[in-house]
Amino acid sequence: MQHLEVAEDRLEPLTTRLALAEQVTCAIRWYAGAAVHGARLAGASWQDIGAATGKSEASARARWNAPRLTRDLAEFRASAQDELTAGERTDAGETVHRPTPQALIRPRALGKTFSVLRERSGVTVHDTARQADLALDELCRILDGDFVPSWPVTHMLTTILGGNPEETRIVWEAVHGMRRASRLSPRDAGTKLQQALRGLHLAAGCPSPEALGRSSGLPAVVVTEILSGAHLPNWRTTASLVSGLATDPEVVRGLWEDLDYARIANSSDADVDSGPAC
Repeated sequence: MQHLEVAEDRLEPLTTRLALAEQVTCAIRWYAGAAVHGARLAGASWQDIGAATGKSEASARARWNAPRLTRDLAEFRASAQDELTAGERTDAGETVHRPTPQALIRPRALGKTFSVLRERSGVTVHDTARQADLALDELCRILDGDFVPSWPVTHMLTTILGGNPEETRIVWEAVHGMRRASRLSPRDAGTKLQQALRGLHLAAGCPSPEALGRSSGLPAVVVTEILSGAHLPNWRTTASLVSGLATDPEVVRGLWEDLDYARIANSSDADVDSGPAC
């Protein structure tokens, strides 16, 4: 989506924008397939999936069967590879590759996240590769942190390993140098921040509250309350906790600012609602 927006801003040729639109369409198709695959692993029947997607049971089965998902994945990978290797031609015929965003967190953190989830779930490496339809060496590269998969694959692996995709998403986005900014309700903003902090905790190998307390300078009880969702920290505490996880606090600044904005906005709305009638 980011490349598509940049192409629009630059008024790129129609062929370029259509090619990028096709990549987005391919990604959406694979994301839907990964979501269905995760629901099937969680025990959903084809009848349940048909009802959720507005299709008949037979249509859902035909649309998202294993061979079809495999083909969609192959198309998505090819599209993603084209995007990574695509360059811009200058008038002199030289190819200038687009710069990639600077990572906000070490790439191996995502591999560590998957490794922790796999150990927790008890799913073997071979079973994980089979369920995700990945080659064993490809999965091992992901677990070792030598290769960062696309978001649909990250979502699928997280689901297979019993994790919460919203917790791994912050790690995946940070590896790609992405920052999320949105305006949410206080409750939703707090949930997003909590999920992000738990995701970074996973990426750090799940240190104990005591160990994280020592590295962050926070009391272990405060660490426990934050990670359990019982306490929404101020920015200073948030930054200390994230630093204790060996991560740049800028990774979650946008999410914390969303929470702060939502709190202020909610307080202002309450003041207006409770004020005297005109």
